[in-house]
Amino acid sequence: MKLKYSVIVPVFGSEKIIPELNSRLFSVMSSLNADYEIVYVDDCGPGNTWDELQNLARQDTRVTAIQLMRNSGQSSATLCGMAHAQGEIVITIDDDLQNPPEEIPKLLDALVPEIDLVMGVPLMKQHNWFRRLGSQAIHTVNAYMLNRDKDLRFTSFRAIRRPVVNAVLNMRTLNPALGMLFSSVTSRIVNTTVLHSPRHGGRSGYTLTKLLSMTMSNLIGYSMLPLRILGMIGGIGVLSSIVLAAVLLIRYLTGEIEVPGWTTTTLLLLFLSGFNFFAFSILGEYLIRILQRVNYMPQYFVRDKIGHHELVNRESP
Repeated sequence: MKLKYSVIVPVFGSEKIIPELNSRLFSVMSSLNADYEIVYVDDCGPGNTWDELQNLARQDTRVTAIQLMRNSGQSSATLCGMAHAQGEIVITIDDDLQNPPEEIPKLLDALVPEIDLVMGVPLMKQHNWFRRLGSQAIHTVNAYMLNRDKDLRFTSFRAIRRPVVNAVLNMRTLNPALGMLFSSVTSRIVNTTVLHSPRHGGRSGYTLTKLLSMTMSNLIGYSMLPLRILGMIGGIGVLSSIVLAAVLLIRYLTGEIEVPGWTTTTLLLLFLSGFNFFAFSILGEYLIRILQRVNYMPQYFVRDKIGHHELVNRESP
């Protein structure tokens, strides 16, 4: 049976929230009058979340529960859910109820035929001021360094068409950043405004340190800019060494430099330093292109699956 919607929920230590989340998801999805499924992916968090997910999957055939071998991160857990999803439209939502399930129809309304991906942007974030400030700063850096539309916000509350999902599943990266993957597949991406609720319990795993780490990972994994900056520095160094070489050579020939070997040593250091920067940037670009072609390391490993639907896309090898 072909499904209209698949809801993907990466789960990390939220056993107390899951029953309410599941109930509200069922209420919203049932109101759409179309076939749907809900896929939970347990990312090996604390507590007995897997027991709760198993119970949900056994009680209703529309629920699939997947347990990963180890904590793989939200992006990899989401990709795992996508690989098991069957819907023509895939919806992703966090497990903390900060994105109310009741806002899902807003995503679907914005997913008009000419749009491939809609991301819900909070009208007013319910994070603390420090987290909001850090997120805004990192968004600005990402937009500038990765040449992204600064007005486009990437969030984990999404509605995605099946061709985009299939294309992303065919891309293999060690540290997947879904925003980068989606933007590399399609430019038909829009935001829509949604409500944002306070956390129902626990603390966010996205500390400032982790956000900074993700930004560095994005820059290294999805942008050639750092290497090209090194190349520019190297090129400037080479040109500068040529200019200084002419100046030093003139001073040496006119007798202004009398220390034996000083001119030669200085010129060699200037030239070699600039050349090394330039050469490393070129080699780095080649290395990244090679890694992008041969990197097939699995992004996650599935330990167990409970559900009534067969896998129609693909699992991680």
